Amino acid sequence: MKKKSNGQYLENSRRGEILVAAAALFRAKGYEASTIRDITTAVGIASGSTFCHFRSKREILDAVAIEGMRHVLAGAETVAGRQLPPETCLKVLIRQHIGFLHDPPSRDFVTVLLYETRALSAGAKKEVMRLMALYEDVWKACLQGLVPVSNGRLRGAVSDSLLHRLLFGALNWSVHWYSPDDDLPPEVLAEALAELVLPAMRGSAESDVIGRSAT
Repeated sequence: MKKKSNGQYLENSRRGEILVAAAALFRAKGYEASTIRDITTAVGIASGSTFCHFRSKREILDAVAIEGMRHVLAGAETVAGRQLPPETCLKVLIRQHIGFLHDPPSRDFVTVLLYETRALSAGAKKEVMRLMALYEDVWKACLQGLVPVSNGRLRGAVSDSLLHRLLFGALNWSVHWYSPDDDLPPEVLAEALAELVLPAMRGSAESDVIGRSAT
């Protein structure tokens, strides 16, 4: 499979195999505790073969983080392009985010992205932040479709920026507690989480309508 420009890291190439193996190791053992030898052993290649594709272990980490974030952004942009009703959009984005966190192999890339940011090079960190801002824009647009925005704030509610960060925090924390064997299936969990947020937003929209009609 030829490498795609949308962040598809599962290309049928040695580079792709190295990234998938490294992401799994970094997630399981941590970046610092993982070695180049661990990665080459997992891939089944000769020690030192990674240097045909990457100059250092840090460069592998940078690639894992950037490819992971590109994949996440590509998924969100696909959702945005479907022009779904706002409530449906939110539910799909939540389901997709849960999938990024818990469905292999994306979970390895995204977990590394969440917990190894400090180890990234300055250039990789900058690129990850740029991609993250674009991802957040998709969420903001969805939230703004649910409740009109005035002066950068959701009318009758918290700012859209604060709300999407609150949602990200709650979803990302699920890496510590979610178990596919004990908890709701991802699609059911996404529906339940969305329904925790939507009533308050519906209430804000209704309050805004009442406020306008009273003036």
